[in-house]
Amino acid sequence: MKRFLASAVFSLALGACHLGEPLLPSPNGDRDSRLLGAWHNPEEPGATLQINPEGDRSYRFSYDAGPEGGKERGFGAAKMIFVGYHTDLPGGVRLLSLELKEPAPKELELPPWLPVGYDAKPDGTLIFKLLDHRALPPAGDGEHPYAKVPGRTLWEHLAKVAATPEGRARLFDSDTALGPLHRKRAP
Repeated sequence: MKRFLASAVFSLALGACHLGEPLLPSPNGDRDSRLLGAWHNPEEPGATLQINPEGDRSYRFSYDAGPEGGKERGFGAAKMIFVGYHTDLPGGVRLLSLELKEPAPKELELPPWLPVGYDAKPDGTLIFKLLDHRALPPAGDGEHPYAKVPGRTLWEHLAKVAATPEGRARLFDSDTALGPLHRKRAP
C-alpha cells in the first residue's frame, strides 16, 4: 500500500518500536551512499526527506512536511530531525539506529531511538521498513515496552534472528513499509 511521505514519517516516529538507547553505541557499518539526497513521494510534492552525511559514518535525516502537511495534522509545519548510523545484522541486513533530535522525544512522549531497515531498490526508489514486533523478544507491557530493554540485548536477539534465511524473512512487517520514495529532482 502506498503511503504519503508526511504520514509515513510521522507514523514512523509515533508508531514504531522506540528504544531508550541505541542497539549499539557506535556504527558497525559504513554509510550507504544510495541513501544520500532529497527524497519525496510523487503523490505529495510539498514534503521532503533530506538525508545528508553527518560526521564520518553517520547521517542526518531532515524531514519537512511542507506548510500543508503540518496543517493537516494540526501541529503546524511538520519538521523532524533524526541523526543515525548503521547497526548491521548478520546475513546482510542493514539497520539504521536513528535518534530523534527535533522535536524533542519528550514532546512526543517517545524514547529517543528508533531502529529501522531499508531497501534501496535497483530502480532508484527507497523503502523504509519497520521491525516486526513478532521478531523482537518479549519486553513487557506499556506504551513503549522496549524503552527499558538494553539496546545491546535487543541487538543480540535480532542478530540471532537474522542469522538464518527464515529469520531474515520475518524481521520486518511488510504492512509498515514506508515508500517507495523517489529522488527529488532540482526545480
